[in-house]
Formats: sequence, structure tokens, C-alpha cells
Amino acid sequence: MMRVKHGSFNHVEVVEEMIFAINVGYKVNDLCTRCSTSQLSQSRRFPFLRPVRFLTDSRDVLWIMDTSEPQIDGPDPSPAVDHGLLAELESLRQSHQSLRSRSAEMEETLLLAQRQREDCVNEIANMSKIIESLCSERDRLASRVGELEELLKEKEDKFLSKFEEELIERESMRVEIEVYKKKFESVEEEMEERGGLLSRSMEAVQTVKDGLIKVIQNVDDDKIPETLGDENGGNGDLRLDSEFMPVFEQIMEVRKLVDLADSKVSEYKEMKGKEKRQLENSVVSLTEENRDISSLLRVALMEKEAVEKSLNKLKGNTEQKRVALLQFAERGLQRVGFGFMMGSGGSIEQPMVESYGASSTGSKSDGSECEEEVVSLASTVEKIMKNLRLEITQLRRCLDESRSDNERLESLTTKQAQQISENSLYIKELEERERLLAQNIEELLVDIKETETEVDRWREACELEVVAGKNEVEERDKVVTILQQELEKTKSALEISNGKLKLKADLAAAAMAAQATAEKSLQLADSRATGLRERIEELTRQLEEADSRERSGRRSIMRICWPWRAFIKVNAGNGAAPRFPNVRRMLPEMQSLLHSRV
Repeated sequence: MMRVKHGSFNHVEVVEEMIFAINVGYKVNDLCTRCSTSQLSQSRRFPFLRPVRFLTDSRDVLWIMDTSEPQIDGPDPSPAVDHGLLAELESLRQSHQSLRSRSAEMEETLLLAQRQREDCVNEIANMSKIIESLCSERDRLASRVGELEELLKEKEDKFLSKFEEELIERESMRVEIEVYKKKFESVEEEMEERGGLLSRSMEAVQTVKDGLIKVIQNVDDDKIPETLGDENGGNGDLRLDSEFMPVFEQIMEVRKLVDLADSKVSEYKEMKGKEKRQLENSVVSLTEENRDISSLLRVALMEKEAVEKSLNKLKGNTEQKRVALLQFAERGLQRVGFGFMMGSGGSIEQPMVESYGASSTGSKSDGSECEEEVVSLASTVEKIMKNLRLEITQLRRCLDESRSDNERLESLTTKQAQQISENSLYIKELEERERLLAQNIEELLVDIKETETEVDRWREACELEVVAGKNEVEERDKVVTILQQELEKTKSALEISNGKLKLKADLAAAAMAAQATAEKSLQLADSRATGLRERIEELTRQLEEADSRERSGRRSIMRICWPWRAFIKVNAGNGAAPRFPNVRRMLPEMQSLLHSRV
């Protein structure tokens, strides 16, 4: 006995088992009808074969074959019938094995389909992760591009401000140069008139020339020549007079100023070198950032191509799966019995009609049971077909969902491709901007070199101006000495007059101080007089108060000593009132005196 449960196997196995049962049932039924017509009903020559029964339930489908022991007393079966039955059973076994193998193959295909579906789901999840990473990287690139734009704008603003400052400085230098030119022309006219002091100021001029040569060498990156001598080395040999000492001091101050100018120019040169280095470093960093951005874009494009290839593969796999599923459904319907039942219905009815006229009442009951079994099989087949249709609809829904996911992924990929193309265009624009900035930097460097050459020329002109200025300073120093002498004379006169004024001021201050002291003494005398007057008034008032107190004190003593007179007068005026109302307040001696008086 073999039992096939409805819940333990797949629907395909159930269908195959039912097909096998139908085939075996019809064939065994045919054999039973043949035997019953000829010899089986009378002699029971085939006791091991009995009609097949299908017991249907809501959960189980039972295939029962009765293999009871044959009767001993009955006749032996014929060998021809045995061989036919064995052949038919062997063919049935082979068909059952083939069906089992097919069902196993179908199960394998289903497992492969499930695995492929899981792989598709995993790939979709991976694609979503990749898309998220691409989105994050896009945002990072966008932020980086914004930062680069801000840096470029700041650098452009700095360059523009520096350029404007340089232009302003150039204009101021030009104005100063024009002023100096005018001064130089006037100085040259004066130098033509005055030219006798060159021999005395050659050493100071030589020192100034040496300092200026040092400045030029520092600016032109040449080697510094050896120092000449000490600054005060020629003071003992010159033996200058007191009149020429301030001139020499002014010349030494000019030399110190030249040294300061040298240091300032060197600092300016260092600052320019630092700025050049910073610009070069910024250009190198920008080129490296451009390389990184281009490499990242290449990686993103490669990932995009890989995603498109995987999507194309997924599209091809879905179409192949669809064709395979359609073929599988057609084959399954053919195998389930649509063609078998429609084509073999007449062949089933013919033996039933032939057996109906020649069989007995037992064969009629067997035919009715077979019909019931066929109906039950048809109902189960319908149920299975419904389940298969539901599965097909579910698979179609899954396919639609996968298609929608694929379309969504395609839309996302297209959007990402558009964004990548936009970013690439934007990066190209940035590269063009960088190229323009590099050109501007080169132009600025050329301008800086030109300005340096102009500065050199102006330095030479300034050197000449300094030489002319020294001559002017010498002449002006002479004038200054004359003016200093006059100032000394005026200072001495001013000192004398200041002394006289100080004496007058001291006398006036002493008179003012005496007047102030006199006023203070008068104020003190007045204040003392007022104080004495107030004191006298207070004393007189106190004396008057003392006199009034003495008079009032005498009267009060008489009343205290002789108080009964007042009481007698009161009693005489008021006869009904008590005679001595305040006796308790009096002393006992006074009370005794009063009683005795009364």
C-alpha cells in the first residue's frame, strides 16, 4: 500500500502520481473486465488482481492495491496472461520512473528558478547599495566642487585686490616720480651753479654707493661684495671742523636710511617669494584635486557600465525565464491530461459500452465505481489546475514587480548618468577656469617681473636723486648752521627776557599771596567776633533762665511747706466735697498736723 499526502509533495509530483494512477487504473480495469467476461468470474484464476479503488479525502489520496494471497484450491493462471500482465506492469513501472525523473528535473528547475530569483533579489539589493554609495559620493563631490568654487572665488578676489593695490602703488610711484623729476630738474639747475663741495663729500657718497650696490645685489640675487671698512674708520683722517660735523652726521644718517631701505627691499623680496611659493603650491594642489576628481569620475563611469551590463543581463534572463515558464506551462497542461482526456474519451466509452451489454450486475457496479473515481480525479485535477493558475498569477506578479524594479533602476541609472554627465561638464568648466587662472597667474608673474625691472630702474633713478639730495643737504646744512647761530642769539635774548618776566611774576605772586593772607586774617577775625557775640547771647539767655528758675523755686518751696492753706480754701468753697481727699499722698507727720489743726 502506498500513500501520497497532499501537503508533503509538490503539486507537480501529485499530478504525476495522479496520471500514473489513472493509467494503472484504466489498464487494470480493462484487464479485470476482460477476465470477468471470459474466465475470471467463474473460475477466479487471477486471485492476486482485484479492482482498483481510489479513496479520496480532504487531505490524503490513497492508492490501494490488494495483494492478498492466492487461493490454493483454485486453478492455476495461464502463462500467457501472466506474461502480458508482467509486460504491462513493467511498462507501467518504466513510465512511473520516467515520470519520477521528469518530476525531479522539474524540481531542480524550480530550485534553480528560486535560486535565480534570490540572486536577482540580492543583485537588486547590491544595486541599491551601490546607488546609495554613488549618491553619497555625488553629494561629496558636489560639496567638494562648491568648496573649490569658493576657494577659486576667494583666490580671484585676492588676486584682484592685490592687482588693484599694485596699480595704485604704481600710480603713486608715477606721481612721486614726476615730483622727483621736477625736483631733479631744479636740483640740476642748482648743481650747475654749485659744484665745489664734491671733493669733501666723496667718502660719504662712496659709502652710500656701496649701500645701494648691496641693495641692487640683494634684489638681483647676486653675491654680496666684501665690506669696505668701518663706518667710523675715516673720522680720524678727515679732521673735520665743527662746521662740517653736522654735514657728516647727516650723511651717516642717510647711510643708515639706505641700510634700512636695503632690509625693507629684502623683506619685500622674501614676501614675494613666499607668495610665489604659495601660488605654486595652490596650483599643484588644484592639479592633484583635478586628477582625483577625474579618477573618481572614471570609476563612476566604469561602475555605471557594469550596472548597465548587469541590467541588460537581467533583462535577457527575465525574457528567457518567461519563455521557459510558458513552455513549462504548456507541457504541464499537456501532461496533466487536457489532451489525454479529450482524445481518449471515446476509447474509454467504447469498452464501457461493449462491456455493458455482455457483463453481469457485478461489472455494472465496477463501472460505476470507476466513473466515481474518474469524477474525483477530475475534481482533484481542477483543484490542482486552480493552484497552478494561482501560482502562475503570483509568478506574473513577481515578474511585473521585477520589471517595475528594473524600470526604476533604469530610471535611476539614467538620472545618475545625467548627473554624471552634468558633473563631468561642470568639471570641464572648472578645468577651463583653472586653465584661465593659470594663464592669469602667468600674466601676473610676467607683470611682476616687469614691475621688478621698473623698480630696478627707479632704484637707479633714486640713487641719482640721493646723490643730488646729498648735495642739496650739504648746502642746506650751511644755511641751517647760519640759522642756528641766529637762533642761539635769539634764544639768549629770550632767556634774558624770560628771567625778567619770571621776576615780575614772582613779585606779583608774592603780592597776591600777601593779599590773600590779609583777606584770610580778616575773615578769621570776623568769624571770631560772630562766635563771641553768639556766646555772649547764649550766656545772657542762660542767666535770665537761671533767675526765672530761682524765683519759681522759692514759690514752690512755700507751697510745699504749707500746703494746708490751699486745702482749707478748697474745703471752704466746697462744703459737700470730702475734707481731705489726698491724705494718703501726704507724709504721716503732715497728716498728724492736719488732724491736730482740725
